[in-house]
Amino acid sequence: MNTICPICAKPIPETLLERHVNSCLDGQEKPSTTDTKISKKRDAFTALGLKLDSQKKKNKSEIKKSESFKEQSFDESIQAIKSQPDQEDEKHTPTQNDAAKELAELKRKSGIPLAHRLRPKTLSEFIGQEHVLGEGATLSNIIKSDLIPSFILWGPPGSGKTTLCRVIAKESSHKFVELSAADSTAKNLKDVFSQAENHRKLTGQRTILFVDEIHRYNKLVQDKLLPHVEKGTCTVIGATTENPSFSLNNALLSRMHVFVLEPFSTESVMKILNRALFEVNKMRKLLFKLPYLSIDKAGFKYIADLCMGDSRVALNILETVNAYSSANKEEEQKNEPTKITVDDLKTILKSRNFHQMYDKNGDAHYDIISAFHKSIRGSDVDAAMFYLVKMLSGGEDPLFILRRMTVIASEDIGLRDGSCLPFMVAAKQAFEFVGMPEGEIILAHCTTKLARAPKSTRSYRALRSAQRYINENPDVLRLPVPIHLKNAPTRLMKSMGFGEDYKYNPNYENGIVKQKYFPNDMEPIKFFEDTHLGSVRDPSVPSEIYEKEKTVVDQYNDYLQWSKERKKNKKAEEKEEEEYVSTKMKINDTSKTESSDGIEENDENSEEDERSEYSDDPDCTNNFGKSYDEFLDRDSQPEYNDDTNEDMI
Repeated sequence: MNTICPICAKPIPETLLERHVNSCLDGQEKPSTTDTKISKKRDAFTALGLKLDSQKKKNKSEIKKSESFKEQSFDESIQAIKSQPDQEDEKHTPTQNDAAKELAELKRKSGIPLAHRLRPKTLSEFIGQEHVLGEGATLSNIIKSDLIPSFILWGPPGSGKTTLCRVIAKESSHKFVELSAADSTAKNLKDVFSQAENHRKLTGQRTILFVDEIHRYNKLVQDKLLPHVEKGTCTVIGATTENPSFSLNNALLSRMHVFVLEPFSTESVMKILNRALFEVNKMRKLLFKLPYLSIDKAGFKYIADLCMGDSRVALNILETVNAYSSANKEEEQKNEPTKITVDDLKTILKSRNFHQMYDKNGDAHYDIISAFHKSIRGSDVDAAMFYLVKMLSGGEDPLFILRRMTVIASEDIGLRDGSCLPFMVAAKQAFEFVGMPEGEIILAHCTTKLARAPKSTRSYRALRSAQRYINENPDVLRLPVPIHLKNAPTRLMKSMGFGEDYKYNPNYENGIVKQKYFPNDMEPIKFFEDTHLGSVRDPSVPSEIYEKEKTVVDQYNDYLQWSKERKKNKKAEEKEEEEYVSTKMKINDTSKTESSDGIEENDENSEEDERSEYSDDPDCTNNFGKSYDEFLDRDSQPEYNDDTNEDMI
């Protein structure tokens, strides 16, 4: 494979590159200072991209100057030499020169964002992240030792990852190369590694490759880093806002240490804003002739709280405030400092969202849903509703939330309220039928029901206990199923004894039998516990609250017991009523049999009484004028039912 020679720019095989470069360097001739003509040969400086025009102009000016001095007399030459510094002093004094340079530098910086201008250049200028950069901290000592290994910087946006890597480039003796995973490919990485290896062979200097947003590389591109990190071709420093455990290969993580950067504290952000305000005021005064900008401590704290630990957001806010206050001409005429209060900041910033509170594709996707789940588990309806609205406002997929709540219905509520699982299935169907935005009402309904439902983890804990036992005793998986539990669908299997001596539970009273279900060589193990929840008490919770909750649970258990007894009594009453009805029917059948055998009947009055038991019109003269309803009970129509007649039967 050919490689470009850094001296003559010719394609050379990699195996011959070092020899060729040495020969190129030996063959270069440096231009002589005594010669009036410049050598036409290409020297090493020109091959490396340095311009020679300035050197040619300088030599030509010296030649002309020497020729002019030859033509002049000695006295005239001395006078000319003395007069040259005086003319320069008249044009530019040192003070004016410095001011002009500073003004030009301010004009150049005016088009650069404030967050970029304020990047610290050295480790001493870096504010915050004391847990990794403080005195004696791990990363701080690594940078000072100049023995920098490959590592990952994981932190939220605006926590100083890129800035810290550029500080490392300034503090160390390594060559620094920066790539962004958003716009680079595997070919770019290959070129960097090839150049780093050649540069180390030529100069002995190592290379630091900084990859910003390294989680943007897919798994195949990340694999390209592995051999070079292992061999030490160059030091790889990656920066990511995503959790490396999810976004990076395990093989890559095992070779690189992870340093976690936290959001800046309020005090650190206020220090950064103080430094930035000095830079803003210098540009306002010297470049734009504007009065100073004054923000009190309360204003700085308001900005620091608003940015949520993101220094870039804080500096963008300050830049917005500066632009807003630059249009105030009245204060400019008075030449008094422009004071910005908290009320002014609220007015300026009320229509802008400087910080995205929820990222459905980032760590917030997992953090917020975890907080939502734990709030429901803790029966905190208000907190669960807060996280629900936060997810919906951030654009989270509602079906993802519904799936999580379906898991909650079994994992955390379980046996205490078995209606929650079918309730969630119905909620999913209802949401798909209704859609958004009205579907958020269904989500709120589900959140409220799950948070207020009684909790039980008996089935969940039984599952985890069984899994833990099998992980600790994998040999039990080899034990065969007892032969009496095996199915026997064929005659051969029946002849082998499959299913023999199996006791079919429905054939026994209440399905209770004595039968072994575990493998023969395994003792029965109890995975399913008797309690719905644990028995540990939180020391920070007053004991009165636990006693109150215990009373509620006892009342609930008493209600269940009362409900069971009520059902039992109701069944007993129904059974007695059935026995009474059957006895009455037997008596009626007996009386009919006796009358048919010639037993003397009662007189006419008794016959009328018997007929009146069924109708108030025994002669059937007015059957259609009454409102008798055979489906109503006796108490609802007493005029058609005479209790005295019933006692006579």
